[in-house]
Amino acid sequence: MPTGKLAAMLAELDEHGVVVAPDVLSAAELAAARGAVDELIAADRAAGAQLAGFHYDPDDRNIRIVDLAPRSEVMRSLVEHPLALALVEHALGADFRLSNFSGNRTAPGSGRMGMHADQGFLPSPWPPYAMAFNIGWALDDFTPQNGGTRYIPGSHKRDHGPKWNGDYAEARPIVCRAGSLFAMDGRVWHQTGANVTDAETRTGLFAYYVRPFIVTQRPWPALIPRAKRDELTPRVAELLGFERPRATTDLRSR
Repeated sequence: MPTGKLAAMLAELDEHGVVVAPDVLSAAELAAARGAVDELIAADRAAGAQLAGFHYDPDDRNIRIVDLAPRSEVMRSLVEHPLALALVEHALGADFRLSNFSGNRTAPGSGRMGMHADQGFLPSPWPPYAMAFNIGWALDDFTPQNGGTRYIPGSHKRDHGPKWNGDYAEARPIVCRAGSLFAMDGRVWHQTGANVTDAETRTGLFAYYVRPFIVTQRPWPALIPRAKRDELTPRVAELLGFERPRATTDLRSR
C-alpha cells in the first residue's frame, strides 16, 4: 500500500477509532476464506460443538466459530496480513499477541448484540491509548440491513466502556464490500447489528490482538499440538506466543 494512503488510514483511525480498507482480498483469497469457514462450520457441526446460543447473543440465530488460527492455513494467512499488522502496530506498538480469532455469521432475523468495547476487561478510567485492537475481515458485504457491525465514532477517546443494554442513537454501521478489512481500536464502543433481511447472511472474521503483557483469551500453546507447530510461519508463531519477541534496543548500550 502506498505510504500516503496508509498515512491517511492511520489518521482516520486515530480520529474515529475505525477505518475501512476496501477490497484487500483478491477474488481467489476471498473464495478460499469463505471455503475455509464453510469447512470449519461443517466440522464443528459434525463434532457437536456449540455454534449458536452464546450468552452474549440475544438469540440463537447467529453462528459463531472459534479458534480459527490453529485450524486453517487460510485463517493464519489473515492473522499475519501485512496491512493488518501495520494497523495493529500503529495502535499497540511493535510487540503484540493474537488473543483470539473467531467468526460470526449473522442470520436473517438475528438481533442486535449489546454495546461493548473489546478492552472492557480493564477497569476505568482507561489510559489514553489502546490495550487491544480488532481486525475485521468482511467475507460478505457489510450493510445496515444484514447485521453489519455498528460503532460509535470517536468513542475510543472516552476513558470507559458503554452500558451493554444502552440505547445509542449515534451508532452507525460499518458498510463495506466483501473482501474488505476494517480496523477498530479496542476502546471503540460497538455491537453486531441486527439482520433484518429475509434471506441474507453476513460472515465476518475478527482477529483480536493485545499488548504482550495481557493474558490472551485463548491459550494457543495448549491448543496447538507440537506436531502442527512446524506449520506455523515465524511471525504467526510469535503472535501465538511460541517465539520470543523480536529484538529490541539493547539497554546496556545506553
